[in-house]
Amino acid sequence: MNQTISRKDLCGYLSLLRKEMQERELFPAPNVIFLNSRALYHHLAKQPCAGDTIGGILKKIETCIPLAVTEESFSLFLSACREPKTERTRNFLESSKADFLLMIHQTARDEREWQALAALCEKLRQRNIK
Repeated sequence: MNQTISRKDLCGYLSLLRKEMQERELFPAPNVIFLNSRALYHHLAKQPCAGDTIGGILKKIETCIPLAVTEESFSLFLSACREPKTERTRNFLESSKADFLLMIHQTARDEREWQALAALCEKLRQRNIK
């Protein structure tokens, strides 16, 4: 896993993502449809964001991204941590990042929901310190 970032850096990156997702239309044109969240992620990951890309920022904070845990996703997550990155684990991690971007987009305009999401990311950051 990546080394844990500071609280200040995490808050800064989350604020950048919030601002970017708040201002951005998810679909580049009315006739564009993404087949799944991974396709949307691949589109958004390349987009510029404060001298970096959205994907680059997500890579920096990936240890603080909350995941929707199911039995299958949990076993994939554990294998992603233990094994060298295979196509299957890369797909899982990209899917988690895509879901996280959608979560940011949905909570960006509601301050209470945004604070809850930021607090969850901070808890994950703190757990990675120990």
